[in-house]
Amino acid sequence: MNMVIRKTTGIVLGMALALVSGAPAIADDTELLLVAPADASQFNPNVMFILDTSGSMTTRQETSVPFDHTGDYSGFGDCDRNSLYWSLDGTTPVCDDSQTNYVAKTAFHCAAATLQIQGVGRYTGIMVQRRSADLTLEDGTVESSGTAWQAIESGNSTGKVECRADSGVHGDNSTATATAVYATAGVSAGVSDAAWTTEADQEVAWGSSGANFTYTMFDGNYLNYKNDPSVQELSRSQIMKAVTKTVLNSVSNMNVGIMNFNNTQGGSIIRAPSDLDTNRAAILEDIDDLDADGWTPLSETLFESALFWMGLSANYGESGSTDANGLVSSDPMVYAQPQLQTCAKNFNILITDGEPTEDTGTPDVLAQLPDYGTTVNRTDCTGTGDGACLDDIGEYLANVDIHATLTGRQSVITHFVGFTIDLDILDQAAAVSGGKYLIADDTDSLLVALTEIVSQVNERTLSFSAPAVSVNTFNRTRNLNDVFITMFGARGFAHWPGNLKAYRIEDGRIVDSLGNDAVDPATGFFYPTARSYWTDGQADGNDVVLGGAANELPDPASRKLYTNNGLDNSLIAGSNALSTLNSNAYTPADFGIGGASPTVDEMINWMRGVDVKDVDNDPLTLTRDVMGDPLHSRPAAIVYGGTEEDPEAVIFTATNDGHLHAVDASNGQELWSFVPKELLPRMATLYEDPPMPYKIYGLDGDIVPVTRDVDRDGQIEASDGDFAIILFGMRRGGNNYRAINVTNKNAPVMMWERALENGGQSWSAPVVARMDIAESGQHATKAVVVIGGGYDSAHDAPTFFEERDRAGAGVHILDLMSGNTLWYAGHTDTDADLKLDTMTRSIPTRIRVIDMNGDGFADRMYTSDLGGQLWRFDVSNGVARDDLVAGGVIAQLGAEGMVNPGAGDTRRFYNSPDVSIFNDVRQNRRFIAISIGSGYRAHPLNTDATDRFYSIRDPYVFRPLTQDDYGDLDPFTEDDLVEVSGDTGAVITADDAGWMLTLPDNQMVLADSVTFNDEVFFVSFSPDRDTSDQCLAGQGANFLWRVDIVNGDPIVEDLDSIVSGGEDAARRTDLAQGGIAPSPQFLFPSSDDPDCTGDECSPPPLGCIGVECFDPGFTNNPVRTLWTQDGIE
Repeated sequence: MNMVIRKTTGIVLGMALALVSGAPAIADDTELLLVAPADASQFNPNVMFILDTSGSMTTRQETSVPFDHTGDYSGFGDCDRNSLYWSLDGTTPVCDDSQTNYVAKTAFHCAAATLQIQGVGRYTGIMVQRRSADLTLEDGTVESSGTAWQAIESGNSTGKVECRADSGVHGDNSTATATAVYATAGVSAGVSDAAWTTEADQEVAWGSSGANFTYTMFDGNYLNYKNDPSVQELSRSQIMKAVTKTVLNSVSNMNVGIMNFNNTQGGSIIRAPSDLDTNRAAILEDIDDLDADGWTPLSETLFESALFWMGLSANYGESGSTDANGLVSSDPMVYAQPQLQTCAKNFNILITDGEPTEDTGTPDVLAQLPDYGTTVNRTDCTGTGDGACLDDIGEYLANVDIHATLTGRQSVITHFVGFTIDLDILDQAAAVSGGKYLIADDTDSLLVALTEIVSQVNERTLSFSAPAVSVNTFNRTRNLNDVFITMFGARGFAHWPGNLKAYRIEDGRIVDSLGNDAVDPATGFFYPTARSYWTDGQADGNDVVLGGAANELPDPASRKLYTNNGLDNSLIAGSNALSTLNSNAYTPADFGIGGASPTVDEMINWMRGVDVKDVDNDPLTLTRDVMGDPLHSRPAAIVYGGTEEDPEAVIFTATNDGHLHAVDASNGQELWSFVPKELLPRMATLYEDPPMPYKIYGLDGDIVPVTRDVDRDGQIEASDGDFAIILFGMRRGGNNYRAINVTNKNAPVMMWERALENGGQSWSAPVVARMDIAESGQHATKAVVVIGGGYDSAHDAPTFFEERDRAGAGVHILDLMSGNTLWYAGHTDTDADLKLDTMTRSIPTRIRVIDMNGDGFADRMYTSDLGGQLWRFDVSNGVARDDLVAGGVIAQLGAEGMVNPGAGDTRRFYNSPDVSIFNDVRQNRRFIAISIGSGYRAHPLNTDATDRFYSIRDPYVFRPLTQDDYGDLDPFTEDDLVEVSGDTGAVITADDAGWMLTLPDNQMVLADSVTFNDEVFFVSFSPDRDTSDQCLAGQGANFLWRVDIVNGDPIVEDLDSIVSGGEDAARRTDLAQGGIAPSPQFLFPSSDDPDCTGDECSPPPLGCIGVECFDPGFTNNPVRTLWTQDGIE
């Protein structure tokens, strides 16, 4: 079958933000970009089938006999008719002795799939399988007797399979009145009824790891039927009607209407949209009654549908054919507008077998369409002759508000199917109508085409547009004024576009390549007229696909694209090349493909940037300038040399398409790109780019640069013993960390890759320091990498689980050069060097590593966990690993440690502690302040917890603590803290452990705070929306807080000037940007004149949250001190 797909998707841009993970429908922080607001109603989509009833539809042709699910087709193939065969990329499975991807129909509990499988032989959806998993018992021991919902396992044909569409509806389908309908999150002891629960808050976190894969299930009986050579002769009309009825018999939850062509002009509404589940028999009968006779007035019929959708007077509709339920008046005929609802979707699906004929009347009646000219920016049609206005009417319906009194814009998307014909006019119309153009030539191909369209019509989680933009933090080259910003576009498909753009800091402003202000203070984002560096010609502003590094990618033939395919660690070795010259080194399975198309060569060429799929419908353009999204990953800059006026720098950025890009900072051109081999199987999904209710992740962790310049001449020279290394994790993309030597910027070398012992997803950004560990075999540099244990996706579910986390509860110290574990802390039932029974919650945050005594070796660490706990560790350099570190919990501020915590107590720390020394004048004593805010980064729309900002006082500033000391400590709780919200002048006494500030208006802290000059700066986020568009995914609101480190007071000149009730308002200012704002950064720009000396040559410091900048309130430049966590920089 020839199938041409044209997607017109509104890409809503964002700048990569430091988000984290999800909600009941979407289990990561992209819920803020894709999930409907809680108050937005969801209704059945309205679908109008416009069916060709012209005379040419009487043409007869041979076609396959329709599939009958009650029949037995075992004689035509080797598939088991009692099994369902699955694939991840939608390719049709082959039933042979090597096939292990199937499940028994008796194990399939997705009742939502029944109709589709019976009707069309296949079903696509998010699914999980109940299978064995490690079970952690109350005493901490681990047994392998548990079960949990996980990804479907090859070779497991008996494990129960559930789908997201059915969870919460049918459960195990054992009885019609079953109440245990939610697929149960977590691991249980394998009792059969534990697979489902009656509690909605204990449901599997759909979208989290293991519950985020889309499978296509094929009926084994149907696969055998595909080989049935039986044919029959039918008219095109009979085929169209039979297939349409089959598809409508396979779906539910939509309102369906029917239009036909009149004999001469236009078409009629023979059935107004009505609920399919209630009126299925009548709708199918209406389809059966259609007769083929007359002409093909395509544009006139689509015009008539517009009149109906808007409830206007009929023009071409015939009184004898029009459904009386679709009229408010029969003489004159005035249409009753269908029951439109806020955020519901509306569609036309037009099926035709021929060119438009007797179709010239539309240009004369365009004036009947309200706001036609202002909607499409013209008053006439773009075509001539028959069908001249088809694309114009489709474009109008896709952009006009058909019901202005409802909140938001209600529009109509039109899909087109060419049956036995490929028409440019349909292709062009689909391109501007927001829909698809599909081609079919027989029963089976028409069935596939209609099933694809209807399946997407009925996908609810994608019916809401994304917010305007979101911003991530950025890196700048050291001591230079360049700013590199990652951007992404949120869309409801597998691939999200991304980009890397360059700007500069001048006079306390972020400016574009023309020297103009780049950022609009009213929005906190770029002006549409801004033009970034590296960008030629037009302004690129907030447009993620314009300009930047994405449009400077090399020609596909010359691009340097590598993986780690062989034994050679040099990524430029021939065995590691992703090139068609090396394609025999790969198998289809390496790329997750299994059908005849795409081939390995096509996948490699597509990855290199060849427009294999002709997505722009232009055979003359052979390249696709596309980067993936750097959703959470922060880019890193390494300066290799040059001069301050002309630095030689490379920007490293990672994307969820699985690429690590090395980009020349001078021109934005990619030097090379690396894709870990473990991510190659995900390329098939990105290639197909199907609709996806969940985000697909690849490389999403921060890039951490490590440099050593022995003679400090500003040049990275291997001959001097210098080196440059980048470290990065994968975040939700996987569990591995990698180190790549980039000393030669054009010849990267893989140093090591590994997961952590008992580690979770690799969220914790690596921290490089120096430690002296005796008898460890560590490298002579004494350089180490400190990493938190990672993220346990069990926290995607909002319920607080009593059992300890299965992954991520640990702190690890690795050798920088080898990646070997030098030491790690974990729970008492692990093989950790430091075993702690309180280490029960995962640690996805960056560890704060400090050299307190200034001897060049790190000796103190602080961190936080997802149970709301704060940790301190003391390092004794020069001793063996058994005695290297002492540590323990110093504060419990969430549910961990409570006997019966409530939902409001489930505070989690996804942020790293902000650690600083300050002097309390009242007590005449120095403390270490450990400042941190709580917030559910996995579900930014969840407001169950009462979130707070804390500043805890560690009184043991320079004194190392022993393990016995930690054993004697009682962790601080909220009872030991002074509440300062709604107050000023709080007194923190010697009996108090610090202060806390309860956040108002459902606010939470989703990024690290920064302390500077005894002032704490942090950003809070509130999911409460301030938008008139109920169909817009919630942007939320962000606030910059600025408080005194001593007692949380507002930073104002006169506290007495604050009116009663305005204390908290005095502590914060509103930010313009939506989404989740990143952590504040303080920038210290260098002088534009490198020869200038003196204080007058130092530009003032600049505070920035993303690209929304502010005056930080101090003028001093930073001074390097002995307290550093850099070590090797």
